[in-house]
Amino acid sequence: MEAILHKDGPAMVLAGPGSGKTFVIVQRLKHLIEECSVDPSSVLVITFTKAAAIEMQHRFYKITDSLYPEVCFGTFHSVFYQIIRQSNPSNKLKIASEKDKYRFVKDIILKLSSVHDIDKQECTDAVEMIGDIISEISRIKNTGEAPDKHQESVPLSKYFTAIYNEYNELLREFGLIDFDDMILHCYELLQKDKSLLDMWSRRFKYVLIDEYQDINLMQYKVIRLLCRTNNLFVVGDDDQSIYGFRGSDPGIMQKFTEQFEGQSPKIINLNINYRCAKIILYAANDLIKENIIRLNKELRPDTASPNGFVYPRKYINKKHQSAAIIKFLKDNMDKLDTIAFIFRTNSEALALAGECKMYGIPTNLDNYAKSFTDSPAVKLCENYLRFAYEGKKREFFLRIMNNPNRYISRSALSKDTVSEAELLRYYRGNHERIKEIEKLFRQINMIAHMRPALSIRFLRNEIGIDKLFPKEINALDELSKLSKKLPDNTLLLKELDRIKEESIDTDSKGKAVNKGKCVRLLTMHGSKGLEFDIVWLPGLNEGVIPSRSSVTKEQIEEERRMLYVGMTRAKSALIMSYCTGNSENPMLPSRFLRPLRHLWEKNYSSPSSPSSGSSTSSSNSTSSR
Repeated sequence: MEAILHKDGPAMVLAGPGSGKTFVIVQRLKHLIEECSVDPSSVLVITFTKAAAIEMQHRFYKITDSLYPEVCFGTFHSVFYQIIRQSNPSNKLKIASEKDKYRFVKDIILKLSSVHDIDKQECTDAVEMIGDIISEISRIKNTGEAPDKHQESVPLSKYFTAIYNEYNELLREFGLIDFDDMILHCYELLQKDKSLLDMWSRRFKYVLIDEYQDINLMQYKVIRLLCRTNNLFVVGDDDQSIYGFRGSDPGIMQKFTEQFEGQSPKIINLNINYRCAKIILYAANDLIKENIIRLNKELRPDTASPNGFVYPRKYINKKHQSAAIIKFLKDNMDKLDTIAFIFRTNSEALALAGECKMYGIPTNLDNYAKSFTDSPAVKLCENYLRFAYEGKKREFFLRIMNNPNRYISRSALSKDTVSEAELLRYYRGNHERIKEIEKLFRQINMIAHMRPALSIRFLRNEIGIDKLFPKEINALDELSKLSKKLPDNTLLLKELDRIKEESIDTDSKGKAVNKGKCVRLLTMHGSKGLEFDIVWLPGLNEGVIPSRSSVTKEQIEEERRMLYVGMTRAKSALIMSYCTGNSENPMLPSRFLRPLRHLWEKNYSSPSSPSSGSSTSSSNSTSSR
């Protein structure tokens, strides 16, 4: 009640997962207007996403019978956009699309490669990781840092400042701004134009911000300019701050008392969790307490909460883990819409979506689910077969000749078809290269006389495609399975063509939708704000979470917060699993599981129906260690 009844002065509500923060915000709005006689048009409510703003607005309208439409709900970007537009109505702002940004950065990389002596492979890798470069540009703009303070792990790190400056130059040339520019532009406008600042700060006497832990430095600076009354009411949880790549800084929230020194800032703790069963919440608390840079608090379960279940699992490898997941889902087809799988990366979610698709299990990613034929490892196998069976064409040879690397040059290929004799002539006197070419054509000749199952096994083991693509084993297993059903390789190639044709996404917009009952496959970022009866967190291995790129203390703690967010999505049952590997290739569990290791030591049985507490084996019968 203290949070709802608060009227004037700065206040921060620490609202852990499932603690009813949206209820508190809309009830406080109602109280301000109806009990404290605050003008509805003087209230600004800011959220981080459009969907959250709409939901908050609907909740408020519902409890007030839509009596106060003057209350302004919006995202940071929508509010800043309005300020910029109203400062100069004739200025037609054009927002750069993701496609624009991608094209600009790609053009800059290609230009740099022609001007500077940049390794060709480094440029190719950078083009494939343009999203990382764009994210770093965004982070720099949101933190207000200089571009030379960029993270060293960003692709083409040495040239990042040049990329950053050229990118902004292209935006100006084409009359575009990106969302991050909008914040900078708004801040500069309000600082320079005092009359504009006076108008907006007089208009909004009460400012409420949801998910305050996700604020970045530039957003904070604009809010402090706007909120002159210091009637700033913020709600958030620094333990759920997981957007560091966008410049979010939980330190801003952690320094709230110090920032409003002399203003009697209030700190209100919503420490009752109404979502998670007791055992799940206790496990999540044990995990997050390992973080050092956090506000001191502990979430408690509601007294009426059930005990719930936490099922720890370990598997020899991803193949066994996937088999367990598929069996579990098949045993629970009637309750798919109550189940979620939450991953560290999008690629892991898509991989499971592809497997579910093969077994007829509907997911929210059905339109994104890739066929195993999209795997680069499967494509390489296919190219070896096409070279052997479809006339030794140059186009196929180019894709296989240096996979694995044999150091064969493109300049050795002068014709549309490739012959061993031609290559041997080109490398006359180079005994090492001749030896490699003779071995390759000997292998090609063997493949051309093998049945499909044997040829795929040969490609995987003898050519070494399994070693080249260790993350594509599931897709290669599917190829092996298919090869056993067909009598010759020409039919296998036709079947691969057919599967690719069928897997083409029929949804032209590529939306991830499934209107029937389906299991939800999400990333930890994408799961924020959601809840499910049963949550399974697979692949909790070192190098996955925390990711290999997370090296600083701040980055490690953010990765732990991601796992905390994933765990606290579960209402009744939480399943957590990792892979152990074998003696030749051991895999380590995530360091974050250390405070929870007692769960694995108890060796819980894995349920067929976690929500009912059944101990019938589902995920441990054949694949758990």
